[in-house]
Amino acid sequence: MPTRILLLSADFGSGHLAAATAIAAACRSLSADCEAVVVQCRSPLLGLVGRAYLWQIRHTPDLYRQLYRLPPGRPLRRLVIRVLSGPVRRALQQYNPDVVVGTHPFPAGAALHLLNRSWPKRVPVAMALTDFAPHGFWIWPGVARYFTASEQAARELVRRGADAAAVRATGIPVRMALAADGTGADRTAGPTAGSSSSGVRRVLVIGGGLGLGPIAAAVDALLSLPRPDLRVTVICGRNEALLDQIRRRHGSDARLTALGFTDQVLDHMREADLLVTKPGGITCAEALALGLPMLLLDPLPGPEEENAAYLAGSGAARVVGVKRLAGAADDLLFRRPERLAAMAAAARQAGHPASALAIAAEVLALADAPRAQVAGITPSS
Repeated sequence: MPTRILLLSADFGSGHLAAATAIAAACRSLSADCEAVVVQCRSPLLGLVGRAYLWQIRHTPDLYRQLYRLPPGRPLRRLVIRVLSGPVRRALQQYNPDVVVGTHPFPAGAALHLLNRSWPKRVPVAMALTDFAPHGFWIWPGVARYFTASEQAARELVRRGADAAAVRATGIPVRMALAADGTGADRTAGPTAGSSSSGVRRVLVIGGGLGLGPIAAAVDALLSLPRPDLRVTVICGRNEALLDQIRRRHGSDARLTALGFTDQVLDHMREADLLVTKPGGITCAEALALGLPMLLLDPLPGPEEENAAYLAGSGAARVVGVKRLAGAADDLLFRRPERLAAMAAAARQAGHPASALAIAAEVLALADAPRAQVAGITPSS
């Protein structure tokens, strides 16, 4: 029989889905008889929660910051289970998995509740964290594996109550293409080889799948630099209004390339000398895997602030406001490229280009363990 892996994501931005897709592809690559399916769990109430989150971070960021730091109590967990039990139960019944992997804690927590309550067979549940600092909502009783961004995140997860024996520091799951080409272009000697030969310096600006954050203002700031050798590529995701706005303002500037949604983000990252972005977990993990230095724009309260703190502490990134962006970019790209090279080296050190493969190997081992027990065989590890 094939090994069935069910990956559960939630409709909160594109990062959780990207992480699940990366793990699914890695599982299939390691096992020819593996059936890995990704399900993005949705419900009307979950959509309301997402809209409430966006409203809070825009209008009451300090309040959201305080709420985010509160430990998630039993009432909140029960609410999550109630909201997602329906779609999660349907996914479990349809795919009959041997292992469940959650790239968002809500559907994974609901799956744990359902599997422990009335499921006819033992199904391990794993959590693949998608930010650099763990939130308490990831911790649920009975999780078989936690996959964290770093050893630092693993220690914090254990401090918050996770079973140390279940925690693995694999890195945030990123696309397998990053494992195939190692850590990307050699940036440790300065800007990329393709750029330095002509003097051109390339900045990539990303606002995530939704094109959120002060992206238009960032492009304004970068193009205000009197640098003919500067090239700016901005990816606006599915935010068509943002794309139109930037093209109207700077359409005549030959230094700018403005794009909407594209599946060629990694190619643009490979060509860039510097990434300007919001500190989302998946985008920044991909940048680390490619050894790409980052300037992080005005982090939102909650996970973005914690991601930014970790990335700045690693030496791979700096946190800047839009008003200081032009000066910071000019300093790194043109005035002190040795600092950019040091950030690239730090990014390489912190990156995990093979993270999805490491997670997939653990997940497939979890699938084999219950089968071995049923057959009366003692697993070797």
